[in-house]
Amino acid sequence: MGESFDYIIVGGGTAGCVLANRQSAPSRNRELLNEAGKDTHPGRVPADIHDPYPLSYGNPRYRWALTGHALTEHTSPANPLLHARVMGGGSSIMGMIMLRGTPGDYDGWAQQGALGWSWRDVLPYFRRLEHDLDFDGELHGSDGPTEIRRHRPEDWPPIAKAAGAYAARTGIPFVADMNADFSDGYGALPIAGPATRRASSAISYLTGEVRKRPNLRILADATASELIFDGAKVVGVRARLGAEILSFRGAETILAMGGLLTPMFLLKQGFGDPGQLSAAGVPVRLARRGVGANLQNHATLLVLAHLRPPAVQRRPARNHNNTMFRYTTGLDGVGSVDMALALGSRASWHAIAGRMAHFSPLIMAPASRGQVRLRPGSGADPACVVEYNLLGDPRDEARLSEGLFRIARLLASPEVSPLVGVPVGASRLANAARFSLRTPYNAIRAQAIATLLDIVPGLGDRVVGSIGGPGGALADLLSDPARLAEFVRANVTPVAHHSGACKMGSAEDPMAVVDPQGRVHGVSGLRIADASVMPTVPRGNTNLPVLMIAERISDLILGRSAPVQALDAQNA
Repeated sequence: MGESFDYIIVGGGTAGCVLANRQSAPSRNRELLNEAGKDTHPGRVPADIHDPYPLSYGNPRYRWALTGHALTEHTSPANPLLHARVMGGGSSIMGMIMLRGTPGDYDGWAQQGALGWSWRDVLPYFRRLEHDLDFDGELHGSDGPTEIRRHRPEDWPPIAKAAGAYAARTGIPFVADMNADFSDGYGALPIAGPATRRASSAISYLTGEVRKRPNLRILADATASELIFDGAKVVGVRARLGAEILSFRGAETILAMGGLLTPMFLLKQGFGDPGQLSAAGVPVRLARRGVGANLQNHATLLVLAHLRPPAVQRRPARNHNNTMFRYTTGLDGVGSVDMALALGSRASWHAIAGRMAHFSPLIMAPASRGQVRLRPGSGADPACVVEYNLLGDPRDEARLSEGLFRIARLLASPEVSPLVGVPVGASRLANAARFSLRTPYNAIRAQAIATLLDIVPGLGDRVVGSIGGPGGALADLLSDPARLAEFVRANVTPVAHHSGACKMGSAEDPMAVVDPQGRVHGVSGLRIADASVMPTVPRGNTNLPVLMIAERISDLILGRSAPVQALDAQNA
């Protein structure tokens, strides 16, 4: 049947690299890490991945060709989704923002049946994985594999400094450490890696020394095709490597394919709602209705404005975001710090993006739930449909709309208004996407256009206006409730924080897919350790919580206790 291992890890993304490191540390464990994308060997990490600015974000070679619907299949078009296909996964291509979420997120997990995942339980793992370059003390780690830093206020670009001055004048407190102070305020965003490079999980966990372990095999460019069963037990996996089908036997198989691919893979293996599986022509192997359900993401909109010459980052640091507002709306049932307002002045790699400020309301605690499902009657290789249903709960639409009013007040302030032109609700991003591919030709023409934007009066506003279309000025949208509602529904967008579609919970919960140790209910030999197990998406970017999940599940597999004594909740 092929090679045998103690543990087979399917997916070399953010979680998979952690698991490979921790699971292979005991030399008695023979380990296989199987990644569908390219490897990123130490010393040979591609330049766009290594760069501390996320140049790799727009490289199609590092992404799966997935599409999804912001609302539902019948109410919104299918648009490309960001889901990494490269060693390190999302940590190799995304923006490297490292927010933990809030204590309430994890206490909520425990209350929903994920016992052992409260804030007290997970804090030791956040501490273990990090080397915080700015803060220490009880809430931070100093010797973990992942460096975390923040840009100093004196180094912020003009738009971030102006927003900081607005916050100070209007009484919004400054949050220096958003991973320890969970209050509302204007904060400095934590970022993965030192100033000279990215800190992906592949770079941080699959070091040269780790790769030398004789008990660890790393297999890249091989796509897992199916699980191998012995009755109700998973005993291995098959993977395609070019034209060859490889079979591997494992005492335990751990899926770490990511928030979308894990539920897709399980659905195609016959795990899920029996009616849905039968309608798609997939034999039912395990009836578990929660597979693919409970899909969550952080919803956002985009407002753009031309940067006047004094606000352009002439010698920009290698970063794309420095700061963020975090606030509480007070709506029933959504908790505190449920929203954020992100801003920046360098949304993409090219010179035109360096002439545009961008502002986005973000729903950090979404009330809406979507799904990953099989398309009925789609044949031998059934197709999956991703429906985020981002506005399925009216509280989410209301919060996004109100967030646009907050952006308008910020942009009209005496601190920010001198730096920007007419703000526009972005709805024609295809006009800007022509420059997203990083090529010499695009760099030359983008620089030429950017130079014109600097010197031709009014040109910047016209270019930004073309991305908004007729009537797209923010002031016009906010003055017309019907037009505002239409804009929100047409342009709401999921970010790349796909979560929850194989949620963790007790066996008695019919919608739970895994138990608190990551073991799939109803079958043995199979676990999940990625963002899909989150009962709710945390109030922050998901890369850091996924690292934590992998750290904790590796300890649970190996029977280890927490790395340090958990703190008393009132001191945390």
